[in-house]
Amino acid sequence: MADKIILKRMSFYGYHGALPEENKIGQRFIVDVELDTDLYAAGVSDNLERTVDYAEVYNLVGKIVEGPACVLIEAVAERISERLLKTFPQAASCRIRVTKPDPPIAGHYESVGVEIERKRSMAYLGLGSNISDREDFLKKALIALSEINSVRLDRCSSIYETDPYGPVGQDKFLNMAVQIETLLPPQALLEEIQRIEKSLMRKREIHWGPRTIDLDILLFNQCRINTEKLSLPHPEIPRRAFVLKPLSEIAPHVIVPGMNRSVIELWQSLNAEEGVRLWKKNNGEGRFGLFEN
Repeated sequence: MADKIILKRMSFYGYHGALPEENKIGQRFIVDVELDTDLYAAGVSDNLERTVDYAEVYNLVGKIVEGPACVLIEAVAERISERLLKTFPQAASCRIRVTKPDPPIAGHYESVGVEIERKRSMAYLGLGSNISDREDFLKKALIALSEINSVRLDRCSSIYETDPYGPVGQDKFLNMAVQIETLLPPQALLEEIQRIEKSLMRKREIHWGPRTIDLDILLFNQCRINTEKLSLPHPEIPRRAFVLKPLSEIAPHVIVPGMNRSVIELWQSLNAEEGVRLWKKNNGEGRFGLFEN
């Protein structure tokens, strides 16, 4: 996005730092902010309500810099980016630079600082359960997802009952997919969903075995990642009917990166309808469109 709101060299006094004198005496901080947002509507209407209020940006940044102290200016920058993106939903991303012009450390330099870029991301998650009260575990997982500070739950598929995948004999699963908007990077999102799994007594004792809850990141924007802990897109998407059927309900035309095929195309080519049965339709009523209030 080419349009930007820019505030440069905002100056505040705060007490952030790892050294005792920084916390006691304080120092000046310089903050630069860039918000990527579409300014066309504001430009043609000349209406303040169609753009980002610069004064509000300044005040929000000032409250953070002049507020509770952080050890690292990296944390200050993160707090600023999170607050701005939550306050201004029309901003797609932001760049934050926090500078200490006069840090109390020996040496010859002009200043020290950090610069970060954060953006809204769209991700799709798969959920599954085949132990105990399967529906209740799905519901608890959705509630936990919605309570993550930097996650917004946008859409939920219907719930499907599916035959077990893999060689382990076990009960049938309930599966679904959800679309979220998040300010978290992929690895941080993975850590959050693993925390939810742990809180819901997920045990990883048998590969492809029974589980109270299973949460997988299926897609994250158009990212392609392959590390020891995380692979995106999820490598099993094209082979898993219990993933493709609910995902095709909420994201049929999303292209799976690296495969150059849409979700609905992958589902249609799998031809595994017999292993996936509608269990509860999302009718838009109750919490998440699936559960009564």
